[in-house]
Amino acid sequence: MTKLRVIHFGSGGGKGVTRVLTDLAQGHAAGGAYEPLIVYRRKRGKELGEAFRRDLAACGVAYREVCPRPKFRMMAELRAAIREFRPDVFVAHGYSEHIWGRMAALAEGVPVVVQVEHAHERYKWLHLWRSRRLAARTDAIVGVSRGVTERLRELGFPAEKLHVVYNGVRVERFMAAQSAPWAEREPAVIMAARFGQPKDQRTLIRAAALLRDRGMPVHVRLVGGGKRLELWRAKWLVRRLGLGELVEFLGQRSDLPELFRRHQVAVMSTRREGFGLVVIEAMAAGCAVVGSRAPGVEELIEHGRTGWLATTGDLEAFAAAIAEAFGPEGAARAAAGAEYASTGFGVERMAAGYEALFDRLVAAKRGTA
Repeated sequence: MTKLRVIHFGSGGGKGVTRVLTDLAQGHAAGGAYEPLIVYRRKRGKELGEAFRRDLAACGVAYREVCPRPKFRMMAELRAAIREFRPDVFVAHGYSEHIWGRMAALAEGVPVVVQVEHAHERYKWLHLWRSRRLAARTDAIVGVSRGVTERLRELGFPAEKLHVVYNGVRVERFMAAQSAPWAEREPAVIMAARFGQPKDQRTLIRAAALLRDRGMPVHVRLVGGGKRLELWRAKWLVRRLGLGELVEFLGQRSDLPELFRRHQVAVMSTRREGFGLVVIEAMAAGCAVVGSRAPGVEELIEHGRTGWLATTGDLEAFAAAIAEAFGPEGAARAAAGAEYASTGFGVERMAAGYEALFDRLVAAKRGTA
């Protein structure tokens, strides 16, 4: 049986989209039904990171990089890759790569073209106009969560073309961290997120101050880089509230599974997410998880069974949830969350979800559906 060929195109900047493309390629290679080629658009002239190159080499997946600018050169390089590889399916990931990618694929006559939206993007008006026009010639539009898909519907994208395929998580890396029983972990809170307005670490900081004032001081560790202004604001708030001995800023770390292993509770107080990757990772690692009732997060946590949901931005709600998470319910919900994460969000399941969609689209184009 001839393998179907698929190109995944997106950012090579090293963030979430880069990871998803790499994981999808490995899933296709393991499944054997699709031959993948990854095309990365370099960010700020940087080459693909060593870890991603190593992962792709290990499973024998080819990849290419195209220059980010000028646009005409990037498009020429991308179209050349399409002509040489001759894919049956072209998948364009992330903003604004999904615009340029689909333009190139349609110009080269790729049979099946798919857009993948990874976040609640704030479209520039021209990009939104272009994307809506491209949607008419796009075979399917994938959102990585129900929250993202609903946002696309609100923006005017055709509902009949919208699909949800959750991102995959390398849960095995985090499941190994469960070797530390929950009761033996440090009764402390960890939040892993880049500093930026949507992530809202400041609600967690204020909740920690509230708990301290009520006689329940909680140690909080904040992991991540991000925007310097948001980081400064968070540190200023810690100083103003007198939490210097309770709140630590750990910066960017590569040992997140081990860090989760040390903590009983993980918090994600974000205002919006494309897909709450860290929520699933923390669950898989055996943490009791408190998340916000925000798109891309609330659909991943079953309040009362696999974790806690608190109203977005409500420090009282977060303080109450964190206090309860350190109580008798913490271990039970942590165990339920770990089971849920390990069975529903593996990389293999993500790849299978995309391949099932590709199979339907290709069959429809060939008239064999």
